[in-house]
Amino acid sequence: MLVSILIVNWNTRDLTLACLGSLANAASGTPYEVIVVDNGSVDGSAEALAEEAGIELLRNDLNLGFAAAVNQAFRRSRGDYVLLLNSDVTLPPDALSVLARFLDEREAVAGVGPIYVNPDGSPQPFHFRFPTFATTLANGSSLIRRIVPGSEQRLREYKMLDDDFSRPRPVPQPSASCLLLRRSVLPREQLMDERYPLYFNDVQLARSLADRGHELWVTPDAVAVHEAHASGFKLPPAARRRQYVGAVVRMLMDTEPVYKVWIYRAIVLVQNLALWALDRPEAVRGRDLLAALDGNPGPLPVRPLDPATRSG
Repeated sequence: MLVSILIVNWNTRDLTLACLGSLANAASGTPYEVIVVDNGSVDGSAEALAEEAGIELLRNDLNLGFAAAVNQAFRRSRGDYVLLLNSDVTLPPDALSVLARFLDEREAVAGVGPIYVNPDGSPQPFHFRFPTFATTLANGSSLIRRIVPGSEQRLREYKMLDDDFSRPRPVPQPSASCLLLRRSVLPREQLMDERYPLYFNDVQLARSLADRGHELWVTPDAVAVHEAHASGFKLPPAARRRQYVGAVVRMLMDTEPVYKVWIYRAIVLVQNLALWALDRPEAVRGRDLLAALDGNPGPLPVRPLDPATRSG
């Protein structure tokens, strides 16, 4: 079974090179191909990746968003299995072969992900149930968590923090940071919904599979070391918040009654008034806010935020 490994890079040159460097030992003989999309990086990533042997490099002039870049790579891939792999993940020896063997042995399973750890080796819970309206509100607002009884417990259940992952099990929405999928259950041309450029495209992918009766699993026999949010946190705070709000509104428009969309919009508007008053850098202003409230996450900037000025 050939595994197609799809990696999107945006200004994470060193992490991407480390990710690529981990693959041979992780595969331990499992045949694979690697397709890397550089999304208009300005940190020398594309030039460094062009020197890497054994990969196919696609270079975009602009940051087209994670979902569009994944779809670019997916259309060029040819493997029986497709591995979505974030650039900030490194795989320990045998991890990829364990995931591939898991699917080989379970023909009814559509995809499988590993357990995640932080770079220091500590556990990183990164598996989810599908978001409900209540968990979406609680996840995006500390005020909601303080004033609505039961919010913290609902969030724990959504994030599966009290669930047992000591053996393989189905999970509604494993993280797509490292997720091996069976090509036969996937659409032919577009893997990710490009209306979700950065956030919640993995949720919509898992939902689309579940709607067609497919299960995704997680196995503790494979581990991934995950830096987490290495690209996303390079966005300026207001741009990152617009992406998040726009994606949440779009998701609610797709899954919830109209009145719940308007409740969320009202909460976001109140939050932004408070952020404006405090002159916070994550405040979304003017037309950007109106667009986000209409479900439009907006374009992604090419140049990352200077780490010295990073906030949030």
